[in-house]
Amino acid sequence: MKRIFIPILLFALLKVSAAQDFNQVHTLISDGIAATYNIDFNSALSKFQQAKNIAPNDPRGPFFESTVYFWKAMLTKNKTDYETYLNLSDKIIEKCSETIDKNENDLDAQMYMGWTYTIRAFLVYTVDKNVLKAASDIKDGNKALTFVVEKNPNYYDAYLGLGVYNYMISMIPRKLQWLTSILGYSGNREEGKRQLETAASKGTYTSTEAKFYLTLLSWREENFTAAEGYAHQLTGTYPESPAIWMLWGLLLSQQDKTQESIEAYEKSIELNKGKEADIVYKSSYGALSTAYFRLNDFEKAVEYGKKFMQYISKDDRLNNRLYSIGASLELLGKRNEAMEFYNQKRTDFPEDNEWEKYHLRRLNIRISRPLTYVDSLLITADNNRSIGKYEEALDDYRKINELDQMPNEDVTVQVNHGVGQVYYRQKDYNKAIESFKRNLNLHPAEEKWLVPEAYFQIGRCLLKMGKIAEAKEYFDKAEDIDYDYDFKDSMDGKIKNELAKSEIKN
Repeated sequence: MKRIFIPILLFALLKVSAAQDFNQVHTLISDGIAATYNIDFNSALSKFQQAKNIAPNDPRGPFFESTVYFWKAMLTKNKTDYETYLNLSDKIIEKCSETIDKNENDLDAQMYMGWTYTIRAFLVYTVDKNVLKAASDIKDGNKALTFVVEKNPNYYDAYLGLGVYNYMISMIPRKLQWLTSILGYSGNREEGKRQLETAASKGTYTSTEAKFYLTLLSWREENFTAAEGYAHQLTGTYPESPAIWMLWGLLLSQQDKTQESIEAYEKSIELNKGKEADIVYKSSYGALSTAYFRLNDFEKAVEYGKKFMQYISKDDRLNNRLYSIGASLELLGKRNEAMEFYNQKRTDFPEDNEWEKYHLRRLNIRISRPLTYVDSLLITADNNRSIGKYEEALDDYRKINELDQMPNEDVTVQVNHGVGQVYYRQKDYNKAIESFKRNLNLHPAEEKWLVPEAYFQIGRCLLKMGKIAEAKEYFDKAEDIDYDYDFKDSMDGKIKNELAKSEIKN
């Protein structure tokens, strides 16, 4: 009898020990995720490494350890963090593959392998622009995660990767459509959102990340009520996170709530004291510089722009900041100092970085000639428009038209575009269309992009008026323009997004 009892007792003790390990690991993982979102990366790594030591064969510890380097690489584009993440992700995939070879139905191994492939795909594309590698990884990730939910529909964490896959693949621009044949699937935007909502409401470890993505996607669709709802949940869960407050500030800035956004950025900086994460300071100072520039407070725009410059790396987008600092200095009567910033222009950036290309062109213009009075009025008008001071903006645009005695088409297209944007924001779509149409027969030498952009903006107005077929005609005309212009590569994606928003509302 004793011989039978001893193995039973040992088995029971092993089960209790395994359960304790699982719970210990769960607590450490949850605490580590919280530390990650609070930008306390050292604490997060410590928690995840403790989890690895307690349960060496549990994929959770190694996976979440790798995510620290994933987020660091995504935020900073630091090559060392990027390489560290790639090495760790290879080990996770290898370990999970070995487990799956022995037992295909090990859903934990399938889940963490699939999740690793999915996030690695986005990092590889973001940092290296390796489209084929990213496509291969995301396809493998989707395959593993689909297997998980087919076997167990209640494995809610798997829905995060599936949701990201579905949504993002549905938005592939026309020039990359060949990827869908490689992937064997074109994605489903609404299904992706539903999957992310499932992860947000029911996920064990994915709830916060899913809400983060849903905030960004709702923002992209201009569903600011939904975006603010998700962002409020994030600030409620992580009230001490400088990253979450930074996100909140950016969301406010997109809704002409500039003063409220400044308060959020300042809170982000305050919460970062003691953590001293460079990425938080850099992002917040850059955002504050932009906010004050839009408020036409050029002294503060320069002050925060210079603070931003203290944290730059060779991989940062820089030309936009150099332009706004330099223009602010010129508007303060400091042309010589402005030139010091203009001349720091960067030419060694990825070919597909359209904003850097645009601001490089603008920097070259500013180097070649100083700001004129009309230029200064254009900046003031555009800033007033961007913060919701519509009547002031319209007055500024009218002044420019009165001053432009010898019409310069580069000035004219900017004024027409600005006036059209004011009326669009005021929902006076007929007046907006009238203003945008004035650009269709112009031939600006520098601001060529505002002609195809006019076709696009007319299409947006027509969508708002429910004239979908007519809107598509203008979108087609925008895409049919074959000369080179700023933001040409993003035109297809912008059109897709507008049509998708229209489908949601209808």
